[in-house]
Amino acid sequence: MKFQEMNLNHSLLHGLKQMGMETATEIQERAIPEIIDSPDTHIIAQARTGSGKTLAFAIPLVEKIDNTLQTVQSVIIVPTRELCKQVAEVFVKLTKYRHIKVVQVYGGVSIDRQVQEIQEGAQIIVATPGRLIDLFNRHRVSFTDVKFVVLDEADRCLDMGFMPDIEFLLLDAMRDVHPRLILFSATMLDAVYDLTKRFTGDKNVIEIDVSQDSMTVENCNQYYYLIDDFKDKYYHFIRIIRQEKPIHCMIFVNTKRTGDWLYQRFQNEERLPLKPELISGNLTQRRREIVLDKFRKRKINCLIATDVAARGLDVEKVSHVFNYDIPEFEENYVHRIGRTARISNASGKVAKGIAISLVMNDQMRTLSRIEGFMSKDIEKRPLPQRRQYSSSNRQSSGSHSERHLNTDHPARRNRNNPKRTYKKSGPKKNDRKKPDRRNFLY
Repeated sequence: MKFQEMNLNHSLLHGLKQMGMETATEIQERAIPEIIDSPDTHIIAQARTGSGKTLAFAIPLVEKIDNTLQTVQSVIIVPTRELCKQVAEVFVKLTKYRHIKVVQVYGGVSIDRQVQEIQEGAQIIVATPGRLIDLFNRHRVSFTDVKFVVLDEADRCLDMGFMPDIEFLLLDAMRDVHPRLILFSATMLDAVYDLTKRFTGDKNVIEIDVSQDSMTVENCNQYYYLIDDFKDKYYHFIRIIRQEKPIHCMIFVNTKRTGDWLYQRFQNEERLPLKPELISGNLTQRRREIVLDKFRKRKINCLIATDVAARGLDVEKVSHVFNYDIPEFEENYVHRIGRTARISNASGKVAKGIAISLVMNDQMRTLSRIEGFMSKDIEKRPLPQRRQYSSSNRQSSGSHSERHLNTDHPARRNRNNPKRTYKKSGPKKNDRKKPDRRNFLY
């Protein structure tokens, strides 16, 4: 369905055209009419990552905003600062010709400027839970005229420990306002349904689910490599990267410590087809923004990330997602690989990507749980052999780690006897003749 067929405001259609958006995705086609035409209903929508769910709630909210009323009318709650900025940018583009003021609210930066922007007539607020509660407790934001409250990436909000904050905002701060609840996420947890039932009283709730037959997993070629010895994991990974030759990739790890270690190892690799950067919870907000901007603008082609970056990052044309560490939870796997199955702006089609996971022998049960969660088998691939790279790299010296690991490397192989290696010639360090100090006396 074309957006022009939805009877949207002309200025909103103009904004969509400027964004290059013409055709609605499945979640947009089903959610937008429900939100606009059903004034008393609450929406619970489940759709795969990269399906266009941000526009699915942004378009109807902009359509329903009264731009003559200079008060907060819609609140969008998101789990991370990166997602807050991305969602706010979408609203800014949509409201370019409607003169609606959008304010993003998150921690790690000065609260004074955010207060000033809200008092200047903010009509849409995109916020992380903690900073929004801080503003509410300081009486710097009012929810009196709020008609919509959106919980984006709802399960992630709960996973990250925001349940008490979400409960306070929905059940206490907005208790007397009774706004419509719109809840979007790629996966749904029981706690999400419980929260929805408590907020709505289980009345007038419409569920939209377009994820069962068309999850992210269907738009991604998935493979795994089985590794026997943990000590060899990094070296196998280097060979896999050289074999795949990713154009633009993300590498996910489970801990910040592993991310730091992997990033440092990459710095010492020669002829690695990657320009990596690291994003984790240790970075300042300014540094995180710089790294993400460089990745989006293709100034770097590799982003090493913990799961803090797995949700909501809207980066187009990611060719590969590597799970250096396989995630402990099935939902995180889906969100990770969702980075490589994104909607293209003009056509509305999904470009297939490649997801590769490194799996240790004792992690096969975790892999089986992930396959069961997706109802899809992940194909096993044989590990690349060292000989493949020693023969192809004879013209070059190869990386430092490869030379020292690989006894088949031409710099270490004895041509007459392949089982033996050359030894350095010349005297040992301690046997070298010392200079005669008497020559320097006169």
